[in-house]
Order: sequence, then structure tokens, then C-alpha cells
Amino acid sequence: MASELPPIAVIADAHFHDIFGDYGNAGVTVSERVMALRPFANTVRSTRVFNESSAALPYALDDIAARGIRHVVLLGDYSDDGQLVTMATLQKLLDDYARRFGMQFYAAPGNHDIFGPGGRHRSKRFLNARGGHDLVTSNPARRAAPDDDAVIISESMYCAGYPVGLRSLGDVGFFRRPDYLHWETPFGINDHPSAREFEIRSPDGMTVRRPMDASYLVEPFDGVWMLMIDANVFVPVDGEIGDDEGAFADSTDAGWNAMLVHKRFILDWIRSVTDRGRALGKTVIAFSHYPVLDPLDGTGDDELAVLGQTSLMGRIPEPEVGDALIDAGVRLHFSGHLHVNDTARLRNADGFLFNVSVPSLVAFPGAYKIVHIEPNRLHIETISIDDMALDASIISQYATEVEREKINPGALLSAVNYGDFLSKHLAHLVGRRFLRREWPEALAEAVKTLGLLDLAALALVERPISACALADIKAAIADCDIQQQLAISATGHGLDPVSLSRIDVMTFLGDWYRVRMGSELGLHAITAPRLAAYRWVSGIYARRIDTMAVGSIQESLGRLFRMFDCFISGLPSRNFGIDLTTGEIQP
Repeated sequence: MASELPPIAVIADAHFHDIFGDYGNAGVTVSERVMALRPFANTVRSTRVFNESSAALPYALDDIAARGIRHVVLLGDYSDDGQLVTMATLQKLLDDYARRFGMQFYAAPGNHDIFGPGGRHRSKRFLNARGGHDLVTSNPARRAAPDDDAVIISESMYCAGYPVGLRSLGDVGFFRRPDYLHWETPFGINDHPSAREFEIRSPDGMTVRRPMDASYLVEPFDGVWMLMIDANVFVPVDGEIGDDEGAFADSTDAGWNAMLVHKRFILDWIRSVTDRGRALGKTVIAFSHYPVLDPLDGTGDDELAVLGQTSLMGRIPEPEVGDALIDAGVRLHFSGHLHVNDTARLRNADGFLFNVSVPSLVAFPGAYKIVHIEPNRLHIETISIDDMALDASIISQYATEVEREKINPGALLSAVNYGDFLSKHLAHLVGRRFLRREWPEALAEAVKTLGLLDLAALALVERPISACALADIKAAIADCDIQQQLAISATGHGLDPVSLSRIDVMTFLGDWYRVRMGSELGLHAITAPRLAAYRWVSGIYARRIDTMAVGSIQESLGRLFRMFDCFISGLPSRNFGIDLTTGEIQP
């Protein structure tokens, strides 16, 4: 992609964990290497993988270097959990790429990298040489769980607060560098932490604190202004004093909703930046860890109706956020946090706003983005890291743990590369995590007993059936007339009923979550025959959902397929252009 300006790589949620770091435990020897490995048991129930992050970030940076890109944004959650030893290793890694390739890094803090003014304790489990695991923690008061072999107290596990946690990463934009063409904060040009404090109150208004805000504007090269926004909001807890972690609410679910309440001054500063930038002919691009628009293609009402308040839904920004950013003059914003690949756009009477959600390196779909800048236009390219090889010795260690602990690994141990590993990991989470934690129990139990053809049959059943009534469900879908209608419909759409009968619901749900998290990237993980089958079933529900009884299993499934349609038909999210004058998507 031709451009006179240097391209910018954007990495979100690398969650870097150094498998060779010294966390205070002895570690485990794998292929004559001593490693600090997180248990595979943690991986199979988490929304991200852990040990693989140690290779994923260098792999992405190597790819960026090979493309000749020198400017790299770290869009928050660049560390596993902000541990002191992790941050020290990460700094060495970034310094190495800066030295060898001339890379410059620009970071925005995430909720995993830093906590309030005083920091917080972190606790993680690591495999040990005895075949079990130890709990390694910075908290002297932490006690062992029944399955922990030992508790190891290590100060290196502590996650620092502001400003210590910012300084621990070196030159990544939080503080002025002499080679920046321009650098400022919402408070002026003084980069000292004491000059960057703001007032924030507890919900009852009685506790007032003055923490630091790490936002900054940087011009890394002529023509581009990068707004790096600290969207972490640590609200003081009513009646609490001091800087310990109990005195501040976690920022994970706060994001931009809380920014409108507690950091309004940031919006005033952004308005000033965008006005000045456009007057000077600069391309202004905003970055923060948290999304400013809904990255789930407007499916929130359906998700709330079917699943309730899931963890992801609790982190979606309110509509007022997008309006506020448009009012502040922002047209393009990049975010991470949700591990989603998506492009969202808002238009109102005052303008338009794009939010480009950058996926994580340690969850499906593992990828980063490249921004190519042209006059009044950007081209965004999404680069997969699927081809990264897995460490065979670590996979072997997982197999040993699986056998010893009787863990269900799903299909993860048969993955052929990193992309396959992440795809299988997400599919495994359907049964291991999502159905258990986020789905209504009756609906989860019902769908696990059905196939895709059964879901199609239920759409044709006119009388409402409860998800609790498994016997009624089975009887209804076995009806001869229903089965005949299905066969005729499938054949009419060029589908083979026998092949359709081999697609189970767990396969569909794995694909449903792939497109929920990956949008266009998720589509590439679905075979053409499966996708055709899903579109067929979606069409059956789409023609009937308005007449389905509220609360019936048919209505829930209809909403599920409607969400699927939204996920696969949203704005381009892989490789696309944005006209910064009109707000139109271009090839």
C-alpha cells in the first residue's frame, strides 16, 4: 500500500508473560530449559492463553520489523498482569527491538498493566518439578488452596500503580523524548507526574483523590498526531483512604462510560487537539485501551434477552460515549480490551466516528493491524499470526499434565500451529466456560442434546416450547411433517440433509463465538458447507422470529441466529480503507 507517510503497527492485548522469568519459584524443566509455566488447567478455562504469549509478541514484532515498520502502538494490556518482573522483561524486549530495528513504541495503559496510585497484589499458579503447581503471590496474607503444593511470596509479582508502573516500561511515550516533533498532555507540556493530576470523587462525593492521568499527544513524524488516551478510571471507594488496592474500584468494566463521568477534562483537551490538528493539516488518530463504540454489531438487545448480562456486555460503551467523541472532533479511534476484531461506525448530525477494535495476540483471532496513512484517507490492514509454530516441548508438558490431572483438553493438543491452537481454544471454551457461566442452565442443557437440523426443525414448530421441556422438544422435532418440510427446504437450497445431520450444535456454537470475536476473520475459520448450512437455518428463523413467543426456546434460538447474521455482515474488519472526509468505507 503506497503512502508517503510511515505506516503504524497497532498491537493490542499482548498480555506478555515471560516463561523464562524469575517469579520467585523454582519452575519446571522442559527439554533442559527451566520455565515458569502456567498450568494448562488455567488455559482451558481462561479467555486467553498464557505461556504462548512469550513467543507471540516477539513473533509479531519480527513480522513488523520484516515489513520495515518502525512505529508501533501498544494498545494496553501489553503485560500479563503488570507484575514487576514481567514489566522488566518486557522493557528489555522492547529496548532490543528499538536497538536492532529503530522501532519506537507508543503505549496506552490497560487495566492489566497498572492499578491506581499504589498498585495491587497479583497471584498466579506455576507448574513445579513435583508435577503439581505452586501459588506465587506478592500478598503475604494469601493462603494456599487445597490443590496448591506451596505458597511462595515474591515481591516481583506486585503490579505497580501510577507513576511507577509507567516508568517501568521505559521510552514508550508516557514521558517526553527529545526526538518527538510535538508532545503534550491534557495539562500542558510538563511531563512530571505531579503536573498531570486530576480530581476524582467517590460515588458518595465524600472521598476526593488526585491521581495521575497518563494521556498524551505525540507527533512521531510530520503530519500525524497520535492521541494516546489513558482511559483507565480508578474510582475511589466510599469511605476508604490510602493508596492500597481496596481504596479504588477496578477499572475493567469502567472504560469510557466512566470517562464521561470522572474524566470530562479529557474530552475538552481532545476538542482542543482536533481543532488545532486540523488547522495545521495533521491527521489526528485516537487510541485507548477501551472501545468507544459497540464492537458487537448492535446485538446487545438480543444477547441480553438470550444470555443476560455477560462479561462482554458489561464492557460495552453507552451510546453517549460515541456522541461525546464526535463532539470532540474524533473521527477514528483504535481500541483493544475485548479481544474482538471489528469495525464500528457511528453517524450523527455532527459527523462520524469509527472504532477499530484490534484483536488480542493471545486469543482468537490472533492478529495485529497496520495503519497506512494517505491524505484524507487511511488504509487498515490486519495481519494474522496464525502461522507461528507452537513449542513442541510445551505441548508435551501439557499432555503430561492432562494425563496426570485428568483434564479435558478438547482438541487443543492436536493443533498444527498457533492459529489452530487459538481457534480450538475458543471452541473448547464453549462447553468449558460459556455454557456453564453465561448461558441460562435450561437453554444450555437443551442445545447440548441437539444437532443443527434439530434447531432448524424447532423453527418450524408453531407452538411455543420451553427450553426446560426436553421431552417436548424431542417430540416436536421428530414430527414427520416437520421432517418432510426440512428435507424439501434443504434440498431446495442445494443442501444435503445427510451432511446437515452431521453438524452438531457444539460445532455451530464454536463458529458462533468465532464470528462474534473475529467478525471477518472468524469467517475464515468456517468451512463453506457449514456456513451455507448456518445461513439456511438463519433464513428459516428470520422469516418467523417476529411471531415466536417471548421466552420460548424458538425465540432464543431465533435471536441467536440473528446475532450470527449481524456478526458476519458487519463493516469490513480485515483490510479496508476509510475516507476521513466522508466517513465512507473504501476497498
